[in-house]
Amino acid sequence: MECVRPAKLAEAPIREIRALEQKLGVTLIAYKKVHPYKKLTAVEIAKIKATEKDTGAILVAYEA
Repeated sequence: MECVRPAKLAEAPIREIRALEQKLGVTLIAYKKVHPYKKLTAVEIAKIKATEKDTGAILVAYEA
């Protein structure tokens, strides 16, 4: 699973995480979960690779 940005949490989960940090003596970072990767056909993958080559970007396909 890929986590791309920190999660926006309510106060209660933040307090729970901070308590766990203190108990374990670590720093924890909560990330927002993203959708799973999309299973693609060979044709779809080829189209993505061509677009990556044309744009110089890296593309990742997720389930919508």
